[in-house]
Amino acid sequence: METAAIIIVAGAALAGAALGFAGGLAARRWASFGLPAYWFALAGAFASGLIGAGVVGDWAGALFTPERVAVDKVLPYTDAIKASDEALYERIETSILRDQADGKPVEVVRANAKALVSSYVADKIPGLSDELTYELYATTRDVLAHLDANNEVQACADVALGRYKGDIDPLLSPDLVQRNDSTIVRVITAKFDSDAVKMPAEQFTEFASNGFAQATQVAGIGPEEVDNLLAGEGDPAKTCKLMKGFIDAVLSHPANVAAAALRRLAAGGRV
Repeated sequence: METAAIIIVAGAALAGAALGFAGGLAARRWASFGLPAYWFALAGAFASGLIGAGVVGDWAGALFTPERVAVDKVLPYTDAIKASDEALYERIETSILRDQADGKPVEVVRANAKALVSSYVADKIPGLSDELTYELYATTRDVLAHLDANNEVQACADVALGRYKGDIDPLLSPDLVQRNDSTIVRVITAKFDSDAVKMPAEQFTEFASNGFAQATQVAGIGPEEVDNLLAGEGDPAKTCKLMKGFIDAVLSHPANVAAAALRRLAAGGRV
């Protein structure tokens, strides 16, 4: 597999997430790789993270009046957002009020608000501390592991590829939901360090290639299967294991090394 493709595969693996975490962001950052359009969708997976559910049709609004939740109660970390980033809070407030006015159910309102937070989290990764960067991706790894262990392999694959529609919390344990929320609060309140170390591009290419090779061996997946898995056309159980395996490979390194690589990845190769 070509080096550029290896990097994009790594990006898709790490994208699962955390919680997700805005598809267009990474697509924009990695445009210089000149890959097919579907690669850009995969590359944006982390930022899209747990992207909001689809638009609910007008017929649904005609059948019932959706529950309306106060803006500050839609997300568990609204107070942190309000205190740390007024602009983000205003975007979320606008999204919530618009969705409620359109008659969307509370689940969709919450998922769309979380998508905005996911995009914000993704933008901050290149400037996070070693410890917080490591913890963010470790949480992602544990989300995928939990879904896999509970045979939620389709949800796991969709999360890893940035395709999950809705709020993943109902599929997680209470402890994992709490940990995820806590990590997001820490990212929201963290100061962005523009001088945070990113792994040099050439070193990252080799690092990602080695990590991906390790992931395929652990998951028992042949290199010829990878493209189909990343395109969402293969066995979701294999996709789930492949993505978790890649994150495991990255996090097996010391926190400062893993974080430098993850910041490079999140920055899309930018200096």
